[in-house]
Amino acid sequence: MWKVVLLLSLIPLAGAWLGRYWFWTQVRMEGLRRDCGISVRELRERLGLPPGRRGTETHAAALGNAVRECGLALLEKEGNGLAKARINGAFLTKALPAFVTLIAIFAFIRRINGWGILGVSAAVLGLWTLSRLTGMAIESRAVARGAQALKTSRAFKRVADEDEVIRCAKASVWNTVWPF
Repeated sequence: MWKVVLLLSLIPLAGAWLGRYWFWTQVRMEGLRRDCGISVRELRERLGLPPGRRGTETHAAALGNAVRECGLALLEKEGNGLAKARINGAFLTKALPAFVTLIAIFAFIRRINGWGILGVSAAVLGLWTLSRLTGMAIESRAVARGAQALKTSRAFKRVADEDEVIRCAKASVWNTVWPF
């Protein structure tokens, strides 16, 4: 039974990994090569938000992530509850794989069934990945809101830079679904 649970749990994980690779990784590699002349900190300040952690990066991929995060923050300021839940759930996405791995190691030390450990661990990660996949609509709405704010702020000197950042922002939605 645990093998079936493991197999069914790997389906959303594999789908999220393939989607992330196909839609985000390739666009990110192109975005890393494009310097836009404005830092993430300056972009966040022009959009009316406090400066973030990665304030010195100037490539289009980091700026695209910043536009998506700013869109979520702007939606949260407007009172959107889904955006607030997505922001709060982002921390758990980073902590969940480490937490599940730690529990699996301790369960293995206590000599609990190995397939059971793998099955439960994969099920938790698979269900969390499914919940992140179903929340991609709010991320897309955040990208649209961030792109709207970006266009009204006229932060870039070249329109091509703005288009590339928006393209990276649309692709960065897939960066949020994979739990690793």
